Amino acid sequence: MKSKIRTLLIGLGRIGWTLEKDPLRYHPCTHAGVLLSEFGKKKFTLSALLDVDQEKISEFTRFWKLDQKNLILQSGQIANSDIQFAVIATNSGSHFKIAKFCLESGIRYLLIEKPACLTLSEINELLKLKKKYKACIWVNHERRYHPAYRYVKRLIDSGQIGKVKSIRASVLTSVALPGNAYKKDSVGALLHDGTHAIDYIQWLFGKPKKVFSRDISGTPDRVIALLEYPQGLNIFFETGGFGNYFQFEIDILSTEARVILSNDGHTFFRSKKSGLYKGFQSLKSEKFPVFPNRIQNPWINLYSEIAACISEGTGTVTGPIEDSREILEIIEQIQVSQKNSLHLSINK
Repeated sequence: MKSKIRTLLIGLGRIGWTLEKDPLRYHPCTHAGVLLSEFGKKKFTLSALLDVDQEKISEFTRFWKLDQKNLILQSGQIANSDIQFAVIATNSGSHFKIAKFCLESGIRYLLIEKPACLTLSEINELLKLKKKYKACIWVNHERRYHPAYRYVKRLIDSGQIGKVKSIRASVLTSVALPGNAYKKDSVGALLHDGTHAIDYIQWLFGKPKKVFSRDISGTPDRVIALLEYPQGLNIFFETGGFGNYFQFEIDILSTEARVILSNDGHTFFRSKKSGLYKGFQSLKSEKFPVFPNRIQNPWINLYSEIAACISEGTGTVTGPIEDSREILEIIEQIQVSQKNSLHLSINK
């Protein structure tokens, strides 16, 4: 029997564990939720916790009925521990510093919450450290592990729905609730939530050849951008907090089909003989696939990949830190284009 992977969880906030208390979400939906699930306990051992707030540690151990004494590890003790894997679920601005600390402490497998870093200089330095310590680093863009999003990527890659010609990607985060992208210490909607859509686009098509964006006055952190790719593919991207709701949606139009991926559900339309116009084709709805229970939860899929990589040496990393460098390049191009459009407006 293979030994379980000794794991350090850093950060005990929403994505660390408290979202497990939301009865409307699928579960597990957090790092601790996976590690302490029936699946997680077979492959991982939660060996230690780190958080700057002692009360969060106490609340965590009470909720999960764990012995706090056995989980408290001072930062200076990590280098001498036998921890193999660290989960970094802290605020975005601390990711680079903590990842550097973990690598220098001898931990060679890391899972970092998105965004991996806030600047290209940080992520470039992290890539150097990864190479130096021969480490393996995942970034938690969970849609890469979601069966519906994986299914659509296979359709596109195989050409089963023809050529993709345009995409509308929107991530609309309520300023009112939940509002986490707009908290005082947050990085804003583009990096906090919009990174999920940019990640999926990058996973599908890589980097765009051109990025255009503009400043939208009067709306907190609202971004509208156009990403141009070779062979006539154009992607309209929008993020911001103008509505009293949260919505994530990727609307894909190809030469043979239309696919809508959304947090409200997924729909699929295929080109078929029209019943309305003679000699025309129309988009007709088809049933979206139902996936087996064993692959439905993206968190289980992510941690299954991590366990296989660490325990079996598979080397598979679907959400690598290298892709996050490209994602951050796209985001920075959007930000630069947005600033330039503002300067042009002022100069007029």
